[in-house]
Amino acid sequence: MDKIIELSLKLIKTSFVLQSVVLFLIWLAVWEIGVLVEYTEHASVWFPAAGFTFACMLVIGLRAFIPIMAAAIVSSILQIHYYQLPLSLAESLWAGFLFGLAHILPYWVGAKMVVRISQKTTNTPKLIVTFLLIAGLASLICTLLVLSSLVVTDLMPRDEVSKTLLPFWIGDMAGIVVLAPLFTGWLVKLLPRPQIDYSRFMKSAWGSLQTLVNKTGLNVVLIIFTMLLAHLTGSFESSFAIFFLAVTHMWIACTESPKFNVVSLAISSVLIVVLVHFFGLMDHVMVYQFAITVIAANALFGIAVPQLTADKQALEKLAFTDALTGASSRHYFQQRAELEIAQSHENSHPLTLVILDLDRFKSINDKYGHTAGDECLINVSHAVQKVLRRNDVIARLGGDEFVLLFPDLNLADTQLLVDKLSRAITALKVEETQLSASFGLAELDADETLKSLFNRADSSLYDAKSKKQ
Repeated sequence: MDKIIELSLKLIKTSFVLQSVVLFLIWLAVWEIGVLVEYTEHASVWFPAAGFTFACMLVIGLRAFIPIMAAAIVSSILQIHYYQLPLSLAESLWAGFLFGLAHILPYWVGAKMVVRISQKTTNTPKLIVTFLLIAGLASLICTLLVLSSLVVTDLMPRDEVSKTLLPFWIGDMAGIVVLAPLFTGWLVKLLPRPQIDYSRFMKSAWGSLQTLVNKTGLNVVLIIFTMLLAHLTGSFESSFAIFFLAVTHMWIACTESPKFNVVSLAISSVLIVVLVHFFGLMDHVMVYQFAITVIAANALFGIAVPQLTADKQALEKLAFTDALTGASSRHYFQQRAELEIAQSHENSHPLTLVILDLDRFKSINDKYGHTAGDECLINVSHAVQKVLRRNDVIARLGGDEFVLLFPDLNLADTQLLVDKLSRAITALKVEETQLSASFGLAELDADETLKSLFNRADSSLYDAKSKKQ
C-alpha cells in the first residue's frame, strides 16, 4: 500500500494533467463541504474552497488557474441546477467563468504578496501578521467581486447583496485563516516546485501523542459543552462562550508544534461547523463565524510566540554577554553591580570587587597575532568561570581587562579565591609563553558607590602591577 501511494505521488509530481485533475477534484470536494454548511443562499458558516484556492496560489500560483477555474464553472452549473434557475448552458458557463475570475484573482494577488514577503524575511511574526491581514483584505475583495458577478448574471437580486456581504466575507476569511495553512502543508508535499518555503513550520516533531490527544480532547469537550449550552438555553448571549476556546488554542500554539496547531484548528472548526447544524444554532451563526476566525487568527499568531521569546533571549544575550569570551558584558556588570551593592548596604553583607588584568598581553598579540590573543582571552575567561561560585560575576571591561564581583565575600576570603584564579591562569600557555595576571581588590565600605569601589580596586591593580615591574 505504501508503495502504491509513493508511486501515485511521483506520478502526480511529474504530470501536469494529473496535478490538474487532482486539484479540480479536491476543489469540488471542499466546495461541496461549504455547500453542506450553507445557512443562507450564497453564504456558508465557512467556505473551505477559499482556503484551498489561497493555498494553491501560495504553492504553485497561476499553474492552478485552469483546474480551479474548471471547478468553479462546474460548481456554478451545479448551483444553478440545484436552485432551478432559468439560465441557458451558455449563460451558466458565463456565470461560472465570472465567478471563477472573481474568486481566483484576489487570492492569487494576495498569495503572491505573502510569497514575496516570505522570500524576503525569516521573521515568523511578520509573516503570520501579513498572512492574516492579506487574508482579510483578499477575502473582502473576493466577496465584493463574486457578489457583483452574481448580480450581473442574475443569480442574485441586487437588494440581497447588503445582507449577504458580511456573512459571505467572514465565511471566506474563515476558510482561508483556518484551512489555507493546512492545505499548504499538504500541497507542498504533493506538488513540484513550490513557490513558498514552508519548512520552518513543518520541521518540528508532532510531540507526545498522549499530550496531543489530551489537548485535542479538551478542545472537543469545551466546544460540545458551550454549544450544547447555547442549544439548551436558546440564549443568544450563551453562544459567546465559544470564545473561551481561544485560551486552549493559544495554549496549544505556544506549547506544541505548528503542524499540530494547524491541525487542531481544523478539527475544532469542523466540529463547530457541524454542531451549528446538529444543534440548530443558525440564529447564532454569525457568532460562530467570527469565533472561528478570531480563534484561528489568535492561534496562528501564537506560533510566533516561541520565536519572539527566542529573539528576546538572543537580544538579551547580545546585550549582556561579551561576544568573544562568553563573560558578561560591561553593561550587564554595571546593572548587576548596582543591584548587589544596594543589597549589600541593606543587609550589611560583605561584597568585594576585583579587577583582573593579564600581564604582557600586548607582547602576546605582537608575537603570535591577534587570533592567538583572542584565543588567550577565551581560555582565561573559561578558566576563571570554572573557579567562580554560582552567584559570582565575571565581565570583560575591554581588551585584556576583566572585572569580578563577589557578593557575600570579604576581602580575606576573596584573596584566597584570587589565589586560586591566579594559579588557574598561570597553568595556561600561548605557544611557549606562560600566562599570568595581576589583580586589584577592594571590599565595599558603608554607603560606598560603585564608582568609588571600582576606583579603589583599580588603584590596587596599579600597585600590584607596579610590584611586578
